Order: sequence, then C-alpha cells, then structure tokens
Amino acid sequence: MPKIFVQIASYRDPELVATVEDALQKAAVPADLSFGIVWQGKIGLDCLPSHRLNCCRILLIDSDRSQGVCWARAKAQSLWEGEPYTLQIDSHMRFVQGWDELLLRMLHNCPSPKPLLTAYPPAYTPPDLLHDGEPTALGAAHFTDQGRLSLVSCRSLAHTCLPQLGMFMAAGFWFAPAQLLQEVPYDPYLYFHGEEINLTVRAWTHGWDIFHPNQIVCYHEYIRPGKPRHWEDHPRWWQLDQTAHQRLQQLLGAAPGAISLGPYGLGRQRSLQDYEQFSGVNFQRQTLTDLARQGIPNLRAQAQPN
Repeated sequence: MPKIFVQIASYRDPELVATVEDALQKAAVPADLSFGIVWQGKIGLDCLPSHRLNCCRILLIDSDRSQGVCWARAKAQSLWEGEPYTLQIDSHMRFVQGWDELLLRMLHNCPSPKPLLTAYPPAYTPPDLLHDGEPTALGAAHFTDQGRLSLVSCRSLAHTCLPQLGMFMAAGFWFAPAQLLQEVPYDPYLYFHGEEINLTVRAWTHGWDIFHPNQIVCYHEYIRPGKPRHWEDHPRWWQLDQTAHQRLQQLLGAAPGAISLGPYGLGRQRSLQDYEQFSGVNFQRQTLTDLARQGIPNLRAQAQPN
C-alpha cells in the first residue's frame, strides 16, 4: 500500500498522543504511515508526543512563539518527505478500523484526475465515546459580520455508493495526493477564520476536484471545554487575524489587490468566477444560492481545468 503522510498542527492539546496512537492502532497498514507533527506547548506543562515512535517527525515550538493554526500547518507541511499521499487532520481525532485503506479506495473511486476527499467528521468525546453520525456534504451557512463564509454539514451521504462531488473543504480533515502540497502550499499568514474557504478556492482554481466521503473515516472533538486556545493565550492575536482577513478579501476579489500573495494566490486552471458559478457563492455581494446551502454543485456551470 502507498505511504501516507499525516500532518498535524497541535496547540497545547492533551489529545494529540491519543490521536496518533489511535491512527496507528486502527490503520490497516500502520507501517505505511508517517506523521509530521508541529507541537506547540510548554515543556513540563503540556503533554509531549512520544519520541519512541520513529514514524513521527516532530517540530517542538514553545507556544509563546506560535502565530496561529495556519502558520503551524505550513510548518507541518515542511516535514513532508515525498510520501505519495497526505492526510491533514486536527490533533483531536479518532478513527474507524482500516481507515487508511478506506481513504485510498474512496479516492480511487473519485472520477477526477485531481481528486481530494474532505468533510466534517462526526463527533467523539474523549477518551473514546464515538457519537452517532453519518457521512455528510459540506454546505454554505452564511457570511459573518466580517464578510467571512461559514460552512456547515448538510445533507446526508449515507445512502450513496460513491464519494460525492462537493464545493467546500474542511481544514480539519482532508486527504489527497501529495501533489496538492506542492501546488497549494499553506499560507502561513492566515490565522484561523477564513482558512477553509482559502483552501477551497485555491485548490479548485488549481484544478482540484472536491469530493465528500460516502463512508465515515474518523471522528472529531468539536466542543473541547477547558482546552487552551491560541487567542486566549495571545492577547494580540487580533493583529494576526486582521492581516489574514486582508489577504483573504484580496484573494476573493472583495478588496483591492495591494498585497503580493505569491505562491498563496489563486490557480490558473480555473477562475474565481468559474468557482462562484459552480458553488453558488458570490463573495463580493455576499450572497448564497439555495444549492450552495445544500452543498449541491451547479454542474451546468462547472468549468474543466485547462
């Protein structure tokens, strides 16, 4: 089985070790997994990942130096060593048995030369209480007061036989050929809000097709009561967020182009206007179609990569 690079950015998360151990225990072929982990914490205060796991490449960073999740995800991607597939997850996850084979099989069943799989997984409560759930599509929820698009799990895919074409990416769970890391590198100047739509439009305009799994692969801890948050530890977090917002607005054509985005800009295989027609989202007007809310692509407007 081909090797999979699992990238994890962890901020003072007591669930990190259990996440890695569960991924290894539930994998069909654990020997084909390698982990790129960016640990942001305090030595002696936060739980360190085990160095006895030789499958883990670990970058230790004092949490005081952290500049947010996207900054850390960019560093996690730098730990990639040529594995043909990559999985990005959060540091608080649980898995189904044989999740690695399941992901590869579903990706192979996606009718696209450049497919990726992504979704909001069902929830779990630590240590191992898996909540009832089903595979779902991602839909557009609303624009926030700051003009950022929020996403939501919408229609069920439990009765579908194959992964379903979608329009949006979830940052906490996506799987793709590692070519995606080279074509759509993480923007380290993003902060948190807007991360998912940034990923979405950049991947799509680079010719990647988004699919939602028709089977559950993993579970995610969403509420996380009492767990440390970057914005709680860093009183000047809003400055990072402000910079990220300006970059996102420029990327989406909703603000003048005064910033050089370099490798973190849109692709050239499909346009932003093509994406807006395909998804039913208008970023300048901040409007959504009913299909966008249901997570149903406008196939008549789908543009093929050049």
